[in-house]
Amino acid sequence: MVRGDYLILVEGDRVPADGVLVWGLNCKIDESLLTGESIAVEKESVDETSEMGKIGKSLINVTEEDTLFKKETTKIVKTVFIIALVLCATVIGIYGLTQKDWISGILSGLTLAMAMLPEEFPVVLTVFLALGAWRLSKKQVLTRKVAAIETLGAATVFCVDKTGTLTKNQMSLEILFAHNTFNDVSKNEKDELPEIMHELSLPFLPPKKGPSFWRTNCL
Repeated sequence: MVRGDYLILVEGDRVPADGVLVWGLNCKIDESLLTGESIAVEKESVDETSEMGKIGKSLINVTEEDTLFKKETTKIVKTVFIIALVLCATVIGIYGLTQKDWISGILSGLTLAMAMLPEEFPVVLTVFLALGAWRLSKKQVLTRKVAAIETLGAATVFCVDKTGTLTKNQMSLEILFAHNTFNDVSKNEKDELPEIMHELSLPFLPPKKGPSFWRTNCL
């Protein structure tokens, strides 16, 4: 299968690749992998870009912003650099005017400035973030980007998609109630269903396999 091929799909088939619908009759597609909604969506033929194509185009224009951690670190480094530069110029001026030795004054000013610059910042930050990744790995969480550790630590609200994350996108039967009797199906999966529950559970039983007298054709 290559770009430009036409696919003929019938009921129950999986769409093997991204594309657009050219023609269809009562065509509905499960887009739970894309949107998280388990209800099938009705499709109409279009000549526009596919949904996956739209997402790809929108990602091209996305620019990655610096994390708050990096912004604060950059701000501190700039502040220390300005202070060191001012002190360096002050030492050079005072030493040169008082001692009449400008070479020694310049060397003293540069020494002071280099001593004040936070050269240990990269090492310290890398070690602390690595320790955070190591602690997360103990919780069976792998971190692809170090910046994610700082972002996760500063998060106060955590939003997730329910389908596939909090739920399995599968309906299940938990409890049955019939003739003033409760039956916890989830806890008694291995036990046989009581006789009084049989009539109530019929609508939930899987349908018998057989020929299908209608189908949806999509081209």
